[in-house]
Amino acid sequence: MKNKIILAFIIISSYYPISTLQAQTLSPQVIASAGGYQSNASGSLSFTISETNTQTLTSANHMLTQGFQQPYKMTLNLKAFIQGYYQGGGFMENVLYAQGVTALAGIECDTIQIELRQSTWPYALLSATTQVIQTNGMVIFNGTAAAGQAYYIVLKHRNALETWSANPVMLTENTLYDFTTAANKAYGDNQVEVESGVWAFYSGDINQDENMDLLDASILETSIANFDFGYFATDLNGDGNVDLLDSPMLEVNVNAFIYSVHP
Repeated sequence: MKNKIILAFIIISSYYPISTLQAQTLSPQVIASAGGYQSNASGSLSFTISETNTQTLTSANHMLTQGFQQPYKMTLNLKAFIQGYYQGGGFMENVLYAQGVTALAGIECDTIQIELRQSTWPYALLSATTQVIQTNGMVIFNGTAAAGQAYYIVLKHRNALETWSANPVMLTENTLYDFTTAANKAYGDNQVEVESGVWAFYSGDINQDENMDLLDASILETSIANFDFGYFATDLNGDGNVDLLDSPMLEVNVNAFIYSVHP
């Protein structure tokens, strides 16, 4: 009798396929009764206390574990300008197009590296990503971080000075940090005013040693002598050519003893 029931089920299934279940979108959060966050120089621990009975539900695209913290992907919106690329009116040069990287003119300025670092010594790197900053200064960091925690925001560019946020920034689901509104949005007020009330990262750290000096000037002079054009860090104004127009800004920054300032 049992074999007949199984055979009947197989026959029915062959004529009436089982419907595919469609999973709902899951929000990666958990309602917790208690929790906390602890950190030291070696690392950090974030935890919640919730349901005592747990169950893990999975599908092709999602996993939800009851009673535990879920991984959370933050969106951090940043705005920053680079001194040499700034054209005025709140816009930078379309550098990737001018230097021949993209075939069509657009709103892409250049690539930039964004890091999140712990708020206490030794300021360990939490997450990093490389994104394209737009000509209006906007760029989005799509790394992973914990909501409700504060981190230093660090921006690095191939010919600009490494710049940190003035203080650790508290992250929410969607955070906006605008470096351009004041010098003191950067650690140590380490920005230059490129237009009245508009601030930017210093350009000219060509060898990326966090200092602007004669070593950078020498690299630029060699690049000028070689008639370099295209995707070169020595093209400080981003117009696609390395020439005498790139020199004055670097000379001013070298004479001002500009260097990176951070914890």
